[in-house]
Amino acid sequence: MKTFCGRANPTTGAMEWLEEDENYDYHQEIARSRYADMLHDKDRNVKYYQGIRAAVSRVKERGEKAIVLDIGTGTGLLSMMAASAGADFCYAVEVFKPMANAAVKIVEKNGFRDKIKVINKHSTEVTVGPDGDMQCRANILVTELFDTELIGEGALPTYEHAHKYLVQEGCEAVPHRATVYVQLVESKRMWSWNKLFPVHVEAEDGEKIIVSPSEMENCPGVPSVCDIQLNQMSSSDFTILSDVVTMFSVDFSKPVRSASTYYRVQLEPVKSGKAQIVLSWWDIDMDPSGMINCTMAPYWVKSTSAFQWRDHWMQCVYFLPNEEPVLQGEKLHLTACRDEYSVWYKLQKARGEEENKADVRVESPVCRCQAHLLWNRPRFGELNDQNRTRQYIKSLTKVLKTDSVCLCISDGSLLPVLAHYLGAKQVQ
Repeated sequence: MKTFCGRANPTTGAMEWLEEDENYDYHQEIARSRYADMLHDKDRNVKYYQGIRAAVSRVKERGEKAIVLDIGTGTGLLSMMAASAGADFCYAVEVFKPMANAAVKIVEKNGFRDKIKVINKHSTEVTVGPDGDMQCRANILVTELFDTELIGEGALPTYEHAHKYLVQEGCEAVPHRATVYVQLVESKRMWSWNKLFPVHVEAEDGEKIIVSPSEMENCPGVPSVCDIQLNQMSSSDFTILSDVVTMFSVDFSKPVRSASTYYRVQLEPVKSGKAQIVLSWWDIDMDPSGMINCTMAPYWVKSTSAFQWRDHWMQCVYFLPNEEPVLQGEKLHLTACRDEYSVWYKLQKARGEEENKADVRVESPVCRCQAHLLWNRPRFGELNDQNRTRQYIKSLTKVLKTDSVCLCISDGSLLPVLAHYLGAKQVQ
């Protein structure tokens, strides 16, 4: 049996899939994954244990057996937390076979063999009944299916299926809910990861400007999130244009819908400027009361957030289709559209509610200029790096003559245009 394994292309930065045979050492795959980062995330682990222990107690207080379904168990850590907290039995579901095999060994080594059953399937393939993978539906649902964008790993369809077929109505869920927050900002630095800025070239016959074609300038780009460590972003790199507002929340203890939809909030800018970026993050309440909370908020929202380093969960940068001038105090509508796996944003002047609703299109934006498909965000940043461009111009000026014939070997580079503007006879 062969398996596809993900790899980051070192040249483009894009994720590619390679086919590995049955003899492949999957320990390497696990070592490259985010499992270690999650296992060392003390804040995450402590909050999950507190939430699981509280859920088990609530079920026991009702006089019921605590039957746990742990979807995406990984190493089995959350299932072992549940067993330690007094759960009667845990079904630990893990689709990645090498990881499921590791979970079986870890569970046995920690003495939970009789309390935890590892199921090497996708949760949508798990069966319930006397001859099924699970003897009965669970009354506690434990998951860690979240990425930086919250829903990018398929959390919504997984929850939707689990509520229909795998857990009891009114089950306890850990986490209990997730809430997504947004903030509107202006940032030349972050905007440079999405649009090509004009390039000024000082040539012998005067200054020339390289500008992007209108197709690129007006292109909405691609909807995929740009995830970064906002705690590493200096406050001088962006200007806050709005307060932090709640965009939407999901209650995981109730049936979840994964169908495409949208959410809208009203904003009043606290400062005039160019709206370019929607910053977003989420937090999860591990219990219904919200007393056990794990947050991804950046340092200017919650100062203690900078103390917990995470690479498996960061913060989101979303690029608006075009920059929009906004005035302090004017009413705006920010709309978040989502499908099963991704979110994208639109900003509109506040008008009549029906008029705004008519403008909503849940379909994902599509790059029309091809540049956003050719260049990733770091590449846009490189092309917009003025110091880098000046160094190239300086070097080209030293070698170019009026009879120079240039051969440019590159992919999506500005070098041929620079060489032409600096007086090369011919550029190929």
